[in-house]
Amino acid sequence: MSLFTSLSIANQALLANKDAINVVNKNLSNAFTEGYKRRNPIMTNFPTGDIALDKIERAYDQRLFNRFILVQNEASGLENYKDVLEEVESIFNDIEGTGFSNEIDQFFKALNDVAANPDDLVARDSVLSAAQQLVGRIRNSYEALQSTKDRLNETIKRNTDRINDILKNLAEINKDIATSKFNDERKNTYMDERDRLINELSKYIDIKLAFNDNDTINITTVKGIPLVSSDKAEKVIFQRDENNNPVIKVRGLDITTLLKNGKIGGYIQAVDFINQTVNNLNDFTTIFALTVNKVHSQGYNLNGDTNINFFTIDSSSSKTNLDASNIVLAIQKPEELAAATDPTVLNGDNLNVKKLISLKNNITDILSSTEETSLVSERLIFNGIEFALSSSRSYSLIKEKSFQEFYNKEIISKVGFEIEDTRNKFNHVNINLEVLDKKIKEFSAVNIDEELINLTKLQKAYEAAAKVITITDELMETLLKMV
Repeated sequence: MSLFTSLSIANQALLANKDAINVVNKNLSNAFTEGYKRRNPIMTNFPTGDIALDKIERAYDQRLFNRFILVQNEASGLENYKDVLEEVESIFNDIEGTGFSNEIDQFFKALNDVAANPDDLVARDSVLSAAQQLVGRIRNSYEALQSTKDRLNETIKRNTDRINDILKNLAEINKDIATSKFNDERKNTYMDERDRLINELSKYIDIKLAFNDNDTINITTVKGIPLVSSDKAEKVIFQRDENNNPVIKVRGLDITTLLKNGKIGGYIQAVDFINQTVNNLNDFTTIFALTVNKVHSQGYNLNGDTNINFFTIDSSSSKTNLDASNIVLAIQKPEELAAATDPTVLNGDNLNVKKLISLKNNITDILSSTEETSLVSERLIFNGIEFALSSSRSYSLIKEKSFQEFYNKEIISKVGFEIEDTRNKFNHVNINLEVLDKKIKEFSAVNIDEELINLTKLQKAYEAAAKVITITDELMETLLKMV
């Protein structure tokens, strides 16, 4: 081997090790940079003895990354769904006094006091006060649920705006990756940013990833609707329907029901649960007001008046039917309470107030079969007020059980069971997420001790190449002097 060949080989080794040292130094300087994937300098040895830095490879496991994205997507949806459920639970927390279980009991307890003293105006006034407290709690619960729903809609809108920003950036990065195929370091930097954006995107919406041969990526919804194709990004549209429910569209297609995970999927699921809770609350209010009105209208008050409603619709309401949003008291004075069934003994008869008390545990035979059919099939107009149900099942449950049982089972227990189930699912998924995150970091993160060892090896190789150049140079100088 000639001295010139030795010098060339040593020079190539010097440059290759210098570039590899730069890679390791970059790893060390980014050891704590979030989302940075360790770079591995890949050397190539030629038969001639030359050595070169062939490529700079990211420490990246596509299988682990795909699995992490799926699990994170699920965890994000469960976490946000759980948070909203906890808000709903706080609306009906009887222990902290935000529900209305106690108000139901207090209303019927106040009626008992009137039954004991039908002509006692103080007792009658207590009934109106208890009824007002119950109505207030019902309406507060309704307004709190609607307020939560409005806030969720605004949050979903903000999230879709962020999704569109991410999709646009990913399309740009796809273009940058495609044009950086001959510059490993630049390409790796773009791919780190791409993975970071995909990571963030998976927290918002269900996605599927398809990696191309040139390291660009195509992203679709779970049902294959394109979100990012090469350097083109679709726009995710947020709308509200006539019932103030969120609607998500891509390419004009409604994908709302397809979104099960991510923040948006969790929030959509929460809106569905809130709607169900509102329906149960409305049905409770409708049946309660209807049966109380039916019995109350059959009695006589201290003024000798009959056929008087106890509850009615708030005059400011735009709705035509009575529900939790608009229920108010129809009577304002204690003497207007219809406690008697005998118009000749107005201040001593308590038979009608006893019928009101019996509603607490039994509404059987209060409505006629015709009235029941109208109520559960479409709507019932009684004494000038329209009553309608979201589910005929609600009437059957209250008729078979009681108002308190319906409130506990269909509102309180459903919230509690849903929270417990969601917490358990979230805890399980979150454990899997932590395991995957740990595996990815073990595979891709920078280990300072390992990098220092690699740096030492490369520096030794660099020094050896430099020594060969020095010795070769000295030999060439000596030969020249001899000549």
